[in-house]
Amino acid sequence: MYTAYTVDDDYLMLEEMKDFVPWQEHGFELIGSATDPLTALDEVTDLKPDVIFVDLKLPRIDGNKFIEKVHELGMNPVFVMVSGYDDFEGVRTFFKQNGFDYILKPIDSEDIGIVLRKIHSKLSANDYIDDETTDNPIFNRLILYVKDNYTNNISLDDLSKEFGYNRNYICNMFSKYLNTSFSKYVTKLRMEKAVDLLNDNLLMKKEIANKLGYKDYYHFYKVFKEYFGYAPGKHNSN
Repeated sequence: MYTAYTVDDDYLMLEEMKDFVPWQEHGFELIGSATDPLTALDEVTDLKPDVIFVDLKLPRIDGNKFIEKVHELGMNPVFVMVSGYDDFEGVRTFFKQNGFDYILKPIDSEDIGIVLRKIHSKLSANDYIDDETTDNPIFNRLILYVKDNYTNNISLDDLSKEFGYNRNYICNMFSKYLNTSFSKYVTKLRMEKAVDLLNDNLLMKKEIANKLGYKDYYHFYKVFKEYFGYAPGKHNSN
């Protein structure tokens, strides 16, 4: 079961989310909440929730600043913004920080159920990847971005544009913290996911290749065989 935390300056809103959101039905446990974002920062540092629902308009620091500070602490939970304001700039900033979803108040139980199912699928898909949190919050955010986009033909130029660092600096971080290159790391993620999909035996191999971001099955076949030493078709017999 995954863990969730809520931050909202409206106490009644927190009580509503506690009492009326079907957390357990969707595989979550609500482990804490706070009306003050600075108190919330202290608590999430200790609790390390998998997902945080945070209000956009908060006292002292707003929701986006709260997310920024959580990232600075080296944590990368899934964030869902909850707000009574249809604030375009606030939402834009939220998604630039890799925010996952945005819900307008008053909260609809069906809408939040859909969001929880999406989050559960995302977290479940990432469970097969080892924990690679480092003492560098910038690199932690970069790794999270790669994990979310490795099937989309992501490149060093994409990372450079997204994070504002040059290619050499990004390459050096991969070498320093993971003892590998960016391309080898992406291949690792794809091959681990390939094994997961092959074990499920629900997709054709060409569909798996496409799902992992390879332009054709032959390319996937070549990379897989070089990585594991045998062809994808031989996987379940190994």
